[in-house]
Amino acid sequence: MNRKFKTFILGTFLAGVLITPASAWARDYWHWSRDNNRWDRRADLRSDYRDLEEARRQLEYDRRHHAIRKKLAQDEERIRDIERDIRAYRSARR
Repeated sequence: MNRKFKTFILGTFLAGVLITPASAWARDYWHWSRDNNRWDRRADLRSDYRDLEEARRQLEYDRRHHAIRKKLAQDEERIRDIERDIRAYRSARR
């Protein structure tokens, strides 16, 4: 009986130690925003910044490889759209 109790206590402690880092990450990534009542808005903003960087890389690639003007215009328009989304989000938070 004493051995089962010690094993149970040790298992509970070990589970708590393993769960703690996961909960800290989840708290940082999925937070509750009182401004717009959404859990995932911060994740969306991070995704917007990643999309913006990818669009800029694509534009630079197309420029280096002498793409047609229409393709360059599409890339620039995509960058403007993403920047507009980021600005809209920031202004909505104020």
